[in-house]
Amino acid sequence: MICHRVKYPVTLALWLGLITCTQPSEVTTTGFIVNGLKVIFRKVPGSPIVAAGFYLKGGANYVGPNLAGIEPFLFETAVRGTETRTKTEINTFLESTGTVFRVVAEYDYSGLIIQSRLDQFTAAWELFADVLLHPRLEPHELELVRQKITTAIGTENDRPERQVQRLVNDLYYTRHPYGISLYGTASSIKRLTRNDLIQYHREDLTKNRAGLVIVGDLDLKEVTAMARELARRMPTGPQVRLPTVMFNPGRAELAVANRRLPTNLILGLFAAPRPGHPDYPAFTIAMQLLSDRLFQELRTERSLADDPSAAAAARIANHGVIRVTTTKPEMALKAVLAVIDRMIAQPVNDQQLEQALAVSVTRYRLKHESILDQLEQLAMWELVGEGWEKADQYLREIPAVKPVHIRTVMRRYVRDIHFGVVGNPALVPRALVTGR
Repeated sequence: MICHRVKYPVTLALWLGLITCTQPSEVTTTGFIVNGLKVIFRKVPGSPIVAAGFYLKGGANYVGPNLAGIEPFLFETAVRGTETRTKTEINTFLESTGTVFRVVAEYDYSGLIIQSRLDQFTAAWELFADVLLHPRLEPHELELVRQKITTAIGTENDRPERQVQRLVNDLYYTRHPYGISLYGTASSIKRLTRNDLIQYHREDLTKNRAGLVIVGDLDLKEVTAMARELARRMPTGPQVRLPTVMFNPGRAELAVANRRLPTNLILGLFAAPRPGHPDYPAFTIAMQLLSDRLFQELRTERSLADDPSAAAAARIANHGVIRVTTTKPEMALKAVLAVIDRMIAQPVNDQQLEQALAVSVTRYRLKHESILDQLEQLAMWELVGEGWEKADQYLREIPAVKPVHIRTVMRRYVRDIHFGVVGNPALVPRALVTGR
């Protein structure tokens, strides 16, 4: 079967016009500080769902190797009981009201999200604040969470997709805090005691690290009052000064995990601008164009790979990524590198670029329609992308991307690619990767 990616013959102006017309004009986003706590509130009139997220900036760069994994460990345990609510009482409330907790673990931040119906949000917020401020951290529940996390870490290599991600992340970020797993290691989680979590909660969940994001059909005064009360009960803490990590992944490298599989999984990482950087809009468009060309070359024309793709991650020390699944890794890698070289040497034509710009804006809008998606994007841009306001700036800058910008970012960033392969090492010549 031959697969084709659909290209829509529409102009960027038409897409932007359609998107603008479909966006509720009443949606407003406000950022402010109350009692020392940074708050971002997006009012979405008519939404029956409300989401709130409490975030701690810093991530792996703040926590360090000795306490790796402590923040998701703490949040996962905190939702299992507070000083005034048992685990059963919390679960009963969640089930009866359709309220959901979610623990967030990213390389630059972590957090806890609660999502509920609008008519239940007052009670949900009271529970949310109680979990954040007064977690019970009951020893039995703590051990259950520890077992859950260590089991997940121990089985990380069971799935080839997870194994290749870990393999190439360790290779690319070997000299950076990102090289430590988001959830820590089996040894770091084993070392953490209840007293460690209590101390961390007391000393490191502070207003100078924290940010609060709320999205839904609420009143600004109501949000301000809730945030003020939460902030009043939180310690201020010292100003957060994250260590400066000058990151250079070095020359192109290859790591292969020998595993008998019907296909070989290939993942390549290379430098990328962080969200909010002037190069970021052009880079994301370049990755979309690269993804389309990889699909056309490796899947449609040569049947070398199932679904090759390229994308941009969202970290402060950021990377782009190429994914390929193939039975012929040497031929596939040669084709990937040839596509990259052509994109650097030959400018994209105006029609292809206009279509890519239109599709990029549309996908961005569609991807962020839900309340939870909007919450997560506001948090990402605030904590990684130099401020939540940069999200709108990014959309405004996309139409200004030109063919010369695509060539510039391809030449500047898509080099010294670090490849991780799970499969047969004999089929992947090291010189093919490291010789560039």
